[in-house]
Amino acid sequence: MTLFTSPAWAHGEKAQQPVLRMRTLHWFDVDVSARRLDVGQTLVVKGSFVPSHAWPEHVPSAQQTAFLNIGVPGPAFVRLDNRINGTPGIRSSSFKPGVQYDFVITLKARTPGRYHVHPLLNVKDAGPIIGPGIWVEVGGSAANFSNTVKTLTGQEIDLESYGLANAAGWSALWAMIGLAWFGYWLSKAPLVLPRFRRVVELGNDRADEMITGRDRKAAMLTLTVTLLLVLGGYFWAQERWPVNTPPQTGKIETAQLQREPSPLTVRMDDARYRIPGRSFRIELNVTNNGQSPVSVGEFNSGNLRFVNAKVLQAQPRDPDDLVAPDALRVDGDATIAPGQTRKIVIYADDAMWETQRMTTMITSPDAVIAGMLFFYDAQGKRWAVEISGPMIPLFG
Repeated sequence: MTLFTSPAWAHGEKAQQPVLRMRTLHWFDVDVSARRLDVGQTLVVKGSFVPSHAWPEHVPSAQQTAFLNIGVPGPAFVRLDNRINGTPGIRSSSFKPGVQYDFVITLKARTPGRYHVHPLLNVKDAGPIIGPGIWVEVGGSAANFSNTVKTLTGQEIDLESYGLANAAGWSALWAMIGLAWFGYWLSKAPLVLPRFRRVVELGNDRADEMITGRDRKAAMLTLTVTLLLVLGGYFWAQERWPVNTPPQTGKIETAQLQREPSPLTVRMDDARYRIPGRSFRIELNVTNNGQSPVSVGEFNSGNLRFVNAKVLQAQPRDPDDLVAPDALRVDGDATIAPGQTRKIVIYADDAMWETQRMTTMITSPDAVIAGMLFFYDAQGKRWAVEISGPMIPLFG
């Protein structure tokens, strides 16, 4: 028996299967406007995601119905605004494979504490798909939090307590009616087992003989009171709040931004993960149809970032940031000249494959992996390309 336990600081995103982390959504450029703020102050979460072309067939797709949200342990923030490619994200939407979606989520700090803030996409029938998390510390006092809004009629209300007494009153009323109905049948003798034996003796055709006229009157009275309360409550609410807006349950079409087409064509010819060395080896066929040479700067898969330090400088923002700043290397010359088609081999070697529990990808029935490659030219311009294909595990 455990008497003392340590606090659980994160969400357990490592428990999400590698097939979901690698082949559903590619998250990148996720950041927050502040790492420290006080109760009542605003936090902006920005980033991008691309639904994968390698989305598993057994997982319901984001092309159907999905909703962008924030994953935080408990009601630590209040969401003020949600934009995806500039489109308000107050309703569910659908997201197409291979399309980049830029999001901006505006939050208001509600409760003091230290929180691992994640963007996440709730996919209908599949559940939440979690993006990379960032630690945010909220100071101040919870007593200073205010969440007031102005209604269509000009009334200012506090959403933290508005309607609480009304909901509690109706809940108590229905509980009393339920208890009265339950108490009536408890007062009758015999109770459960004797009455069950009696039903068996009489048979289904004569079981109704056990219901007395008094029972029917009690049932009719309870039904009448219930219907009167429902109808009375409806008309009272219509009179009390004549102007209202129904819950927003429809879907919206998220705009697709016009982006410069990528000049790169990339094909993954071979992928092998060597388990003892925690090393991913990927053979690529790259064609550069652009005007300037490009080099591989980063490989992003399952929220893990493997960076080529010769091309890109990136450091972890905190000890839990999933960035390996010098874990991506390229065999030989990493530069692909304009008009050139080359075969290159990249290595993503780091303990994160194991510490983040991504090694269980070898147990996947189809053994398919996916990720984003980021190419850079000499001026720092970036091109993002998804790669995917079968993976072969190596055990020695």
